[in-house]
Amino acid sequence: MEHTTQTAPNPSEQEKQAIFARVWKRVMAGQEAACPLAWTDPVPQAETAADPAPAPADPGEGAGQPALPVACPAPQPRGDFPQAETAGVLGPGCLECAPLLQSLIRRELADGREYQTLARRASGAPARVLAALAGEKKRRARKVSAAYFLIAGVRYWPEAAPCPPMPSYLGALRRRFGQEQAAMAAYLAGAEATEDPCLRQLFWDHAQENWDQACRVRALVEQLC
Repeated sequence: MEHTTQTAPNPSEQEKQAIFARVWKRVMAGQEAACPLAWTDPVPQAETAADPAPAPADPGEGAGQPALPVACPAPQPRGDFPQAETAGVLGPGCLECAPLLQSLIRRELADGREYQTLARRASGAPARVLAALAGEKKRRARKVSAAYFLIAGVRYWPEAAPCPPMPSYLGALRRRFGQEQAAMAAYLAGAEATEDPCLRQLFWDHAQENWDQACRVRALVEQLC
């Protein structure tokens, strides 16, 4: 007897935004008013699933996973930034964020490589989704790298870390779902740690994109379960 897999419908944009707002409140406890987007949850709480939490890795799933390169120390600012003639955004005043920006660049590059590997293991529509996610990760790494250059005056573009072992395609998707939420939390924390309006907007935008990517990974998992 042939078994037909039914794909669960993707959440609407309003539902994704509502869940993002609730995840913000959980991650940024005590900073609810700082959420850049004031959304009203369109779905009654009783009808929605609990907020997703980063999934713990399966035993042995990350065994042998190489560590990301050690961050370089924050560079000394170059003297070609005309602070007297600017508002000072994305300038040397943000040097304290340099280690965080390095970490985010490395994360985006490593995530992009993992999505590329997953795309080669998939086919059809899932392969196209995963390839698109890989491209988005590289573009976001370039955005963060551009912000780093404007702040420090030096370019930071390390080699992506080797992709971790993938004994299970479905398990790798599960790990990616959790990692997207972890990246979202890192960007939200960065937004709270800086007073620079341009850098804060960049962090907010990328946190929202992480949640959208997590939703697309979840949709892929739903097709296989």
